[in-house]
Amino acid sequence: MALYAESVRQLQPVIPLIFSALDVGLEAANEHHTNNGLVRSDDPWHYAHTARRIALDQLRSEGLQVETESGRPLYAMSGLLLFYKDMAVRILRPSDGARTGGTTIPLPGRSKKRQAFWSQAEGSAIPGLETDNLLLLWRDREGKLTDPMTLVRPTGGGHRRNSLSIDWVGKLSKEMATLRAADLDELEPDQQYKQLGE
Repeated sequence: MALYAESVRQLQPVIPLIFSALDVGLEAANEHHTNNGLVRSDDPWHYAHTARRIALDQLRSEGLQVETESGRPLYAMSGLLLFYKDMAVRILRPSDGARTGGTTIPLPGRSKKRQAFWSQAEGSAIPGLETDNLLLLWRDREGKLTDPMTLVRPTGGGHRRNSLSIDWVGKLSKEMATLRAADLDELEPDQQYKQLGE
């Protein structure tokens, strides 16, 4: 079970790449909408998909996006799944879900694959690999990526709001890429939840 500080420490080298990929994706979505006279609020899913699609290519060029053996993204609809140091990180822009501490944490819904990822089932992120599964939640304000993002370690969930269980919730900011090891060790999550049996 990865603690918050350990997770940030492991992700530290790729934090700038994640922020950059999403920045480039948002810039492309903004440009696409401006050039075509599209209004984001008319179809917010199209805007988010455009941003994700470009961010996926950025992460893929860095060797961080999980792909199938045929070289296609593992998830449909340009789903962002980053694999780094035995961590699988689903990068999501939440639209609804359970509100916890000001952060909207999405539910896995009825999807068995998403439920397995949330519950930390072995092989649930990448078949054949044991990973620690994290959610990285991003938002934007008027087309600019919001910093910090929110890092979450889920432990279960379904389609009902009261089914969500999580280990911890914490920030992931750009500045964490430059923190010293001693500073990383001092990081505390915004929220830590007791697990059954503790």
